[in-house]
Amino acid sequence: MKDEAVEDLRRELKAVEILTEDRDIFRLNSGNPMLSLAPGLVVWTGLLRVYRWAGQDRSWQLHPAADPVGAARLIAPLYQARMRNLDREVQAWPI
Repeated sequence: MKDEAVEDLRRELKAVEILTEDRDIFRLNSGNPMLSLAPGLVVWTGLLRVYRWAGQDRSWQLHPAADPVGAARLIAPLYQARMRNLDREVQAWPI
């Protein structure tokens, strides 16, 4: 079962060149979907019809699910930062 809020967010993330796949969506025990974007960056939706994720300072960020464009705009810089950090970590691995 697809969640409209998650699919709307995926579409808007794609518009800012953040691609996701169906395998990036997980269901919590509550049945609510969770979208995994990058190490340490997941977005939840639920009964309150909000997107929820941990911001740069790791505090919860909430954004109305009725505004996936705005949510994607807020999430994009976090995604870019997390992926840069991942690239640095991978390059530091011993070969």
